[in-house]
Amino acid sequence: MTALDTPTRRSPRTRPGPPRLPRNARRFLLTAHIVTSVGWLGVAYALLVMALTARAADDPATRATTYQLMLDFDTAAMLPLGLAALVTGVILGLGSHWGLLRHWWVAIKLVLNVAVLVVPMLTRHPALVDAVDAARAGLLTDPAQQVLDGSIASVIVLTAATVLSTYKPWGKTR
Repeated sequence: MTALDTPTRRSPRTRPGPPRLPRNARRFLLTAHIVTSVGWLGVAYALLVMALTARAADDPATRATTYQLMLDFDTAAMLPLGLAALVTGVILGLGSHWGLLRHWWVAIKLVLNVAVLVVPMLTRHPALVDAVDAARAGLLTDPAQQVLDGSIASVIVLTAATVLSTYKPWGKTR
């Protein structure tokens, strides 16, 4: 019998890189990731509805109240849910077979999530503060367009991230 005739015996498969999460931990983190991501998207849609409501209101008091509510949601819900979704997603990426930068959909989703966390806090949040002040001063002209644009962008980007999670396109990175 030659070396070509002998059946090859496979060695147990070893995984390169960091250890994978245990099954129950992975399921817990996946559940937490889905809940926080869905909540984040829901808050983004609510902020969009509020931005449209404030833009359509003729009463400065209604505008001020709506913008103040948006500001509260931005601080108390949008930021914490976004951070929780990002942290659970990174831990899942590092502790599962998907990897953090191993697949295109994961890498792009990571970039989108960081962008939708940072950009609105640098643009929409300050515009909301200005909008509250303008509405309280009785002005009907305020930075409402920037508030509306930020809300639309957040909804689009978070919806795109949801689509990426569902379809998982493009295969592996190099």
